[in-house]
Amino acid sequence: MLRVVVESAKGIPKKKLGNPDPIAAVVFKGEKKKTKAIDSELNPVWNEVLEFDLKGSPLDASSFLDVIVKDYETIGKDKFIGSAKISLLDLAHGHTKSLPAKNLSLVNEKKQDIGVSFSMLNSYSVVFNDQIRVRVIEGRQLPGNNIKPVVKVNVFKLPLHSKIKTTRAKYPLCVSVSVSGMCIFLCSTAHAIMRKWLLLSDPDDSSSGAKGYLKVSLVIVGTGDEPPTEKRERNEEQDDIESNLLVPAGVTLRLVTLNLKVYRAEDMPQMDDAFVQTVKQVFGGEGNKKNLVDPFLEVSFAGKKFPSMCESIKLTVFDWDRLTRNDVIGTTFLNLTKIASSGGEIEGMVSLFLTLSLSLFVCVGEEEVGFLPAFGPCYLNLYGSPREFTGLPDPYEELNFGKGEGVAYRGRVLIELSTQLEGKADRKLDNISSDDILVAQKYQRRRKFSLCAVFHSSCMLQEPGEPIQFEVSIGNYGNKLDSTCMPLASTTQYSCAVFDGNHYYYLPWADTKPVVILTSFWEDISHRLDSVNIILYIADRLESNLTSLRTAILAKASEARLAEIWLKLINHMIEDLKLEGRPNLTALDVQIKKLRDSAVASIREMAKRLKEEATDVIATLTDIEDWLERLKQLAEEPQNSIPDVVIWMLRGERRVAYARLPANQILYSTYSEQACGKYCGRTQTIFMQYPMDKNKGVKIPVQLRVNMWLGLSAHEKKFNSFSEGTFSVFAEMYENQAQVFGKWGTTGLVCRHKFSDVTGKVKLKQERFMPPRAWEWEGEWFVDPERGLLTEADAGHTEFTDEVFQNETRFIGGEWKPAAEPFTDVNGQKSQSPGEIECPAGWKWEDDWTFDSNRAVDEKGWEYGVTIPPDDKPKSWGAAEKMYHIHRRKRLLRPRRKIADTKAAPERRDPGEGWEFSSLIGWKFHRKERSSDTFRRRRWRRKMAPSDGIGASAIFKLEGALGVDVDEKASKKDAARLFGANTPTVSCSFDRSYMYHLRVYVYQARNLIAMDRDSFSDPYAHVSFLHVSKTTEVIRATLNPTWDQTLIFNDIEIYGDPQTIAHNPPNVVLELYDSDQVGKDEAMGRCTCPPVVKLNLGTVVSPKLLWFPVTKKGRSAGEMLVAAELFLKDKSDLPLVPPRRGATLYMVPQGIRPVVQLTAIEILAWGLRNMKTYQLATVTSPSLMVECGGEVVQTAVIKNIKKNPNFPGSVLFFKVLLPKEEMYTPPIVLKVIDHRPFGRKPIVGQCTLSLEEFRCDPYITNAEVNLTACTLLTESKCTVIEAYLSLPVLQEEEAVDWWSKFYASVGEHEKCGPYLKKGYDTLKVQ
Repeated sequence: MLRVVVESAKGIPKKKLGNPDPIAAVVFKGEKKKTKAIDSELNPVWNEVLEFDLKGSPLDASSFLDVIVKDYETIGKDKFIGSAKISLLDLAHGHTKSLPAKNLSLVNEKKQDIGVSFSMLNSYSVVFNDQIRVRVIEGRQLPGNNIKPVVKVNVFKLPLHSKIKTTRAKYPLCVSVSVSGMCIFLCSTAHAIMRKWLLLSDPDDSSSGAKGYLKVSLVIVGTGDEPPTEKRERNEEQDDIESNLLVPAGVTLRLVTLNLKVYRAEDMPQMDDAFVQTVKQVFGGEGNKKNLVDPFLEVSFAGKKFPSMCESIKLTVFDWDRLTRNDVIGTTFLNLTKIASSGGEIEGMVSLFLTLSLSLFVCVGEEEVGFLPAFGPCYLNLYGSPREFTGLPDPYEELNFGKGEGVAYRGRVLIELSTQLEGKADRKLDNISSDDILVAQKYQRRRKFSLCAVFHSSCMLQEPGEPIQFEVSIGNYGNKLDSTCMPLASTTQYSCAVFDGNHYYYLPWADTKPVVILTSFWEDISHRLDSVNIILYIADRLESNLTSLRTAILAKASEARLAEIWLKLINHMIEDLKLEGRPNLTALDVQIKKLRDSAVASIREMAKRLKEEATDVIATLTDIEDWLERLKQLAEEPQNSIPDVVIWMLRGERRVAYARLPANQILYSTYSEQACGKYCGRTQTIFMQYPMDKNKGVKIPVQLRVNMWLGLSAHEKKFNSFSEGTFSVFAEMYENQAQVFGKWGTTGLVCRHKFSDVTGKVKLKQERFMPPRAWEWEGEWFVDPERGLLTEADAGHTEFTDEVFQNETRFIGGEWKPAAEPFTDVNGQKSQSPGEIECPAGWKWEDDWTFDSNRAVDEKGWEYGVTIPPDDKPKSWGAAEKMYHIHRRKRLLRPRRKIADTKAAPERRDPGEGWEFSSLIGWKFHRKERSSDTFRRRRWRRKMAPSDGIGASAIFKLEGALGVDVDEKASKKDAARLFGANTPTVSCSFDRSYMYHLRVYVYQARNLIAMDRDSFSDPYAHVSFLHVSKTTEVIRATLNPTWDQTLIFNDIEIYGDPQTIAHNPPNVVLELYDSDQVGKDEAMGRCTCPPVVKLNLGTVVSPKLLWFPVTKKGRSAGEMLVAAELFLKDKSDLPLVPPRRGATLYMVPQGIRPVVQLTAIEILAWGLRNMKTYQLATVTSPSLMVECGGEVVQTAVIKNIKKNPNFPGSVLFFKVLLPKEEMYTPPIVLKVIDHRPFGRKPIVGQCTLSLEEFRCDPYITNAEVNLTACTLLTESKCTVIEAYLSLPVLQEEEAVDWWSKFYASVGEHEKCGPYLKKGYDTLKVQ
């Protein structure tokens, strides 16, 4: 083993702009190993150990080391600084065990000394046999009770376990200690750390705080060394953990006092049932059902000294319970890195949020730069599980412990934190003085806020199910199931999802968009959020310009174009970086403002200097990226007391999915346009998520397009300039009837009232309705059927598939007979038989009725189930028939296609009597009466208008319920329970819609994740845009598919101003799936692509294919090369249809698709080494397959890899059409196939290589050819040895390559082609 310790370098020269980021590389016998890059340093200190395995061979006396120092570049190749060569003669002869090389002089390419000194230490040992001893001694303050903890130690990826000890803890606990290297031991005395305490934390949730302490001893013992003796103190049971805590070298702990004042809490949810209150009422007492919660606060923090190894103070609010365990209401954290600063400066840049492992307090002159932890007085918001109390176990209880993102607001706590050095508290718990309480009063002043949300679209629903509505809340305001606040119009109307004709479902809102209105009361913290929004605006603008610059660099744009984009970026930075003063309230406000002002001024000065001095655009990327990161850190606001806005999707009364939006993103400000939130008054796309989603968003429940506005009520009239469309406000109720003996009436109504709300549960009367204050009636009650029922499911589509389910039943073991309802829809509601379903006008059938075989069904299409009472339909289905099955169904499909080229004007149907019919009392209604219908209803509405006529902002006056019908005998408690169930319905209507034409160009993808056992996937993409979607073709067995497909969407109807759509278009969403012949297709990731909007068809600008990242579970899962353009249809003709490939597929047209050229790829592959077993069998007869650009070439089979691991022929050569632009070049895929008995040829390993670095021109003498040696393959971890690749561009029909030179040199002129005619040099053959 050859060990090289790369220590340091001194005197590295400066760059033209800024300091280099030196990185060192050591090359030994062709094997290269690198250190980490040191950012912006002229005298770097690496102290890294690089080891070279000699594989049992002795060190050769002629061996040497090449040391290369470069300047690390994020994009592009690292820049050479200097190099040196070190002979290992003394180590090989055994004259010394270590060979220090101090102050080596580095030379440049011309072998000239550049004045840089380099130091390193080389050592050589035949056998590396050091021993690492880890002794686990004791654990303290571990969470839980009656646990059996086990300690797992990882040393060089070798796991070891301690004995299991039983303690008083409730939950099992596994503590993991990772020892990644020896540096910590080399710096300590005798290579050992004796009886030290380690702070334990959760690596998956760093914000959860300390998880206890573990005392260990760590020792490294070399061959022949004696380990140090442990000395146990007598009073070790009273050992002070902090005094014996393992901390970084050079850090001194200081005693501090944290003074946390807890003033009050509010908005706590109900935590107990009303049993005790009911008992009081039975005996004549007064029951107080206001809160039913007994809260207390617990504060936990690891340590009394600073710097602390724990970054967070944990605050947990509990509900005290006399009989059972205390329940957690909510948990929040105070992050010390956000409420304190070390005051350190690096090159004039003040860092706001540094960890506290540095010095805590720095003074420069008379100005304090760093400061100790401080907070408030300010409210801290609690988030966790939904607020509703059910008395049943809460499935989302873990969220209340701070594990994962809370899905609902759980209250908040008013606290204040201050810190004193060397202080000592007299008592751990004390009452707050009256003076402090009075001071905190000014921080609790409330102001009224107004919130409006207009829902423009709801699409990409995975299943239809029950009707859907959306609820918007901020704090507990707007929560429809929370009775502590005034009822508000915080929910949309119920809507049933319809199929989009391809894959998803959507809500057919058409020209009437639902609107929700909220009013709430919070502290006015605009002085904080304005600064946050201004910094975020600067960061977003910088990030957009930086993305444009990176794209231009990848596209090999001209230097003039790069300079233009770069200059625009710098000018925007200089223009934007101007923060003006705002009022400050707390001590932390003052300190944060001071640091922000200093940091922004420093960045601005650097931008000015960069504009004057910079000469290389690419060299400035590192500095610009650093600015962006610092701006994002500056935008963090710890004292944000306004809760997040929470949007819930409800199916019936069940909460299904949610989204949390920071309030500052939609907050309106009168300070400046940049101080307004990013999405204030703008339509944004929201991907909702399931609570506690274990799949982390692999499938999204719904995609929303919402326009939101939040502002002070004093600024309500400003909302008029943001509003779009016409707002309408109605009171509504439903008239219900049932059919008994062929007659309709109210006699047979079950659990329904004659007049009720949409759910049928709340009894209403027309005469009891009263408009809210500042509103009045406009007209009388009238019948207005649901618009969604007048919208056909196939609206806006050219292809559609009708479906109906055929149902049969039997007694156990009997014959199958038609069910009571032989034909139903997917929800089990009665439907027409296939023979009764007629083809609508303007459509034609594409095929006859067939059963769906792409499901878990038998060969005839049946799926079987068992009915479990009280359900009358099976909950799950199986494909195999069993004797106990009593129900089966078959899904029948019939596709149809639209034949009308022009879209007819929407016909307004006469509502007639306005009845909606249903076979059962439920949610599925239809327009025409059927013989099986037993229930009907119709909607009555009455319009309201503002009495003072102040425009769209009048909707913010809609507070309170419109009134309910309460029986005279009913108690006040019943009235309170019904209060708020009937609120006005608000909608936004658009007078005109516009027709658009969308084309999505899906060219290819790369580096996708493998989903199949053979380490490949069969990818395809669902492409969705608003309420329409289409699917690409499936590409088999590849991770780098090329679709080359254009998806055309005709006649997309969008409401709203086209200019608004052009400035903020909806994204095209591409969801990748792996096609599986057995089971469901698996999700591979998702990416979004903004379309280029063309309001004028005469625009000649073509969209450019760009790489968009594919993400899955928050991680990178590849890239897709996509573009899209959205045309506003008018009288002009659309662009020509792209050329077809096959009957139905369109290719990516010329001008958008990459320009290709004929390219030759030559690979010299010698053999395979270190092959591992695959599927429990050894690899015996492998071959190498190479794929690139749709072309495949394969080597001959190695007959017996044990006897000869080399390929019979080492040359692979093929021609392929590759793009000229390097950013579009597909990767090359190397696959190793094992030829096994019975014709089995499994792929036992693969790897993907980028081709950009292998391009060369074969007509240039001494052309450099890159070498890829020891390429690691996935799955089997086999190795391809020394595969040379070159990509000469073919300019003639006759090929000239390396073999032409060889044949010309040996005299075989008939094989060398035109090589000699071109005058190229030859080899000297001896």
